[in-house]
Amino acid sequence: MKVNIAVSQFEIAQFQPEKNIAKAETLIKTASKVGADIIVFPEDFITGPLVGKKEYADFEGKYRKLFEGFARTHKIDISMGSIIEGDTTGLYNTAYYIDAMGKVRGKYRKINLWLPERKYLNPGNKVVVFNTKFGKIGLTICWDLIFPEIFRRMAVKGVDIVLCPSYWCVGDAGIGLVYNKDAEILNVNSLCTARAFENEIVLVYANAAGNMDIGTIHDKLIGQSQITVPFRGALKLIPHNKEELFIQEVDTAILGKAEKAYKIREDVKSRVLY
Repeated sequence: MKVNIAVSQFEIAQFQPEKNIAKAETLIKTASKVGADIIVFPEDFITGPLVGKKEYADFEGKYRKLFEGFARTHKIDISMGSIIEGDTTGLYNTAYYIDAMGKVRGKYRKINLWLPERKYLNPGNKVVVFNTKFGKIGLTICWDLIFPEIFRRMAVKGVDIVLCPSYWCVGDAGIGLVYNKDAEILNVNSLCTARAFENEIVLVYANAAGNMDIGTIHDKLIGQSQITVPFRGALKLIPHNKEELFIQEVDTAILGKAEKAYKIREDVKSRVLY
């Protein structure tokens, strides 16, 4: 099946949800007009990282409801990147997939929290794969990319396309920058290609753009938003950290050909460990 996927490498206005929402709707409208079937936004794209500021969390589902309306109005499936939602049990980094009818098809709470997030967020505990008219789609968020287990479980569930909204910075390597100033670019690009090959999936990675400036915290996003598939690797990759929207046609028939060549899905079903 051929599907046109729009990826937004989105520059987030920190703690300015109204501004980010207005820009997101413009991008949704643009993507829909040029024939995109799905648009994917980055992690934390409505508020930026909360760094513990609970007052910016959504306890009422207002952001989800707003994007349900955008999907219906513009007749396009929307991957809401991720937002911080709260309930009586705490705060969660949550991704939604909304179809063009405005129906939520998938909801995922980030399992593998990045180190600073662990101070104020709760981890999720469910791997999420769901049916869409474009095949089976799975949701992950940012640091999940480093853990192959979640992708393998999705593969066992028959996933075709995995979406990975992200907020990945140069400084995440910490002391590793002494060895390679581009360590995280190498990290992400290697992982995206590996995950596509080893699980026979289409991987859509949507990172934020620009700089991270939150109080005394300063860093630079790596960008590198991309779509990767088996055999070919990156069909499209943004090799910078500036804001950009791209649309890429993907033919999921390549996944069946990967299975014919590698038989990874067949082998996984018969293995004890995966």
